[in-house]
Amino acid sequence: MNYLANFSQVVINRSFIALLCITSIASCVTDPELYTEKDPAIEQTRDLADLDRDGVINERDLCSDSPYDAVIDNDGCPTLTGRPKVKYRVIHFGFDKSTLSDREYKRVLEMAEFLKKYTQTSLYLIGDTSKEGSDSYNKALAQRRIDSVLNVLLKQGINRDRFKQEIYSFKNHIPEELKGRNRRMIAVLQWPDDFKDYKVQWNIFSEINKENLNN
Repeated sequence: MNYLANFSQVVINRSFIALLCITSIASCVTDPELYTEKDPAIEQTRDLADLDRDGVINERDLCSDSPYDAVIDNDGCPTLTGRPKVKYRVIHFGFDKSTLSDREYKRVLEMAEFLKKYTQTSLYLIGDTSKEGSDSYNKALAQRRIDSVLNVLLKQGINRDRFKQEIYSFKNHIPEELKGRNRRMIAVLQWPDDFKDYKVQWNIFSEINKENLNN
């Protein structure tokens, strides 16, 4: 009998403890005192958004207006390259031709997009030819090549005031590495004196490989 009494007492005690635990858990969920203004819920103070979409959250972004294609540092700021080097694009033509091939036409359209983006730049369009033929004929051919490119750019909405024209016979802005007569037109960018260039993830107006210069 004593054994049964002791066993019953143990069961009662454990049941009481279990009841206390259930009551305690229930009070955690329903007790309004736990959610008073004395102990408010902690709000998120970090700004995890990325408004300029450069991969750095606003919380630690020191440059909130980074260009979308700029190479940035850990603080979200564009990497400056200093004063830009001469940038140019060579547009190739067939022998004695002034019409654009499909490939070169697409490259001129890329130039137009670049000029729309960098509205502070101007462009030297330099007509060039090979040495074959008379000087007067080649000057006219060089001008026709300029006109072919210029007309495409104007149709893309680029203001005519941003273009300057030169041909091979004048003192011009042909980069030193491109000296020498060839069947082409050279587009050379001019940047304002106070322009700050950014290192970009891609650049459609870049120097071409030397092996392509004489194609």
